[in-house]
Amino acid sequence: MALLSVEKVSKSFAGNRVLSDVSFEVGAGEVLALVGENGAGKSTVLSLITGLLTPDTGRVVHDGAPVARAWSPHRARAAGIGSVHQELSLNPHQNIAENVFLGSWPSRRGLVRRRDLVARAEPLLARVGLDVDPRTPVGRLSLGRQQLVELAKALAGEPRLLILDEATSALDDDQVAAVFRVIGELRAQGGSVILVSHRMAELFAVSDRLTVLKDGAVMATRDRADTDHDDIVRLMVGRELSDLFPPKAPAAAEPAQPLLRVRGLTVPRSCADIDLDLVPGRITGLGGLQGQGQREVLRALFGLSRHSGTVEFEGRPVRLDSPRDAIRHRVAYVPEDRKTEGVHTMRSVRDNLALPSMRDLAPARRLTTVSRGAEESLVDELIERLRIKVSSPAQETRRLSGGNQQKVALAKWLPTGPRVLLLAEPTRGIDIGAKREIYHLLRRLADEGLAVLVTSGDTMELVGLCDEVAVLYEGTVVDRLTGPDLTEERLVRASVTGTAATDTPGSGSVVHA
Repeated sequence: MALLSVEKVSKSFAGNRVLSDVSFEVGAGEVLALVGENGAGKSTVLSLITGLLTPDTGRVVHDGAPVARAWSPHRARAAGIGSVHQELSLNPHQNIAENVFLGSWPSRRGLVRRRDLVARAEPLLARVGLDVDPRTPVGRLSLGRQQLVELAKALAGEPRLLILDEATSALDDDQVAAVFRVIGELRAQGGSVILVSHRMAELFAVSDRLTVLKDGAVMATRDRADTDHDDIVRLMVGRELSDLFPPKAPAAAEPAQPLLRVRGLTVPRSCADIDLDLVPGRITGLGGLQGQGQREVLRALFGLSRHSGTVEFEGRPVRLDSPRDAIRHRVAYVPEDRKTEGVHTMRSVRDNLALPSMRDLAPARRLTTVSRGAEESLVDELIERLRIKVSSPAQETRRLSGGNQQKVALAKWLPTGPRVLLLAEPTRGIDIGAKREIYHLLRRLADEGLAVLVTSGDTMELVGLCDEVAVLYEGTVVDRLTGPDLTEERLVRASVTGTAATDTPGSGSVVHA
């Protein structure tokens, strides 16, 4: 008997049908991958299972019984359904233990038993591979570690069905391995998992079956052993994606002069002695396991963190002590967390796209007024150029898919005429079709003369997109890969060993740039 069945479920919003007769089931001890592009209906299905929504027609059957019309997130958790989503639901001002047991703190006579709270949290943190004091405020953790706290929080409810909705998008390889161990434990105990991820390799690594959604309908359910990546992609998008990555720039006969030359960049407690040459027309990547200093390099180059070292722009020394300095030297930055740093989600698409250009949109540079005609023209041009899918420029940005939000975060900088573009995890948590669009857009921008610097935890992305990758290990560059040397094998080796491929294995030597 299936632990969970979704039976001919349909759902509409304001007359727009988003699910049409969706049916699938998850057996005990099974991992089901739910696959589809953004907008395919995955989130709506998960909301029906977890009690956030009720179906218009059809039903959800859990543990042999249809869920009641009064099904709710609270009742779903009580029934043994846990969930971890890409969007965090943690209180950054509370510590880890308090977040893990939020709503069920142990108490006596009205007083919280802090020692018991910490003691109960420790084994859960160990289970998810998080070696950190449970009394640490969540706001001090990296995004990946916060995601593991979310997983520990879900496990605290001892779920029989665990839903992982893009829960690995911010994790490095070691952290993903910890999640996989949890999945294996649940499977061995007869529990079930519904896994949503845009990382195809993860889906094939742990799932038993894959159900593909497209435009709110189930296209097919495949046993993992009977399908492959290409088959699933064809079902998702209706076309081949052999051209996922655009052609790279041809190797120049003479090395081009760097637009931005970085020497000895050091950020305290994060990275040291980083040398980079950002060249017009080329995409440079920063590789390595998560937390090796990649994020801090980008933030330093945008003036967001204290740093030392020298930076030259077009051969002249410059100081990048603040974002104002960076923008003045035509450096643009698209951060990793688009929802909190990249865009104002509660503001309209128009407001987000126009914000960096307000000075230029003001008649006669009067900052108290904006030329509405110029603003509308600018916004319409950016929406068309980046093919941002919106109902209108007035649509709230939070209503867009992840891929379209990322396009807004990038598009807003283009009218400022950037020469250097810094991007942290540019395709995190977006579907494969949107990834392709962003890859091709970044190559077009490079072809137009921009120097692009990208960080990514996706090895295939760095290899397929970048002309050169500098691999960081414990805050220093240990290898530089380009041309035929830029392979997944070499990149992974340098990332996990801290040695370049030319080093003698076991010597422990490190190549510093």
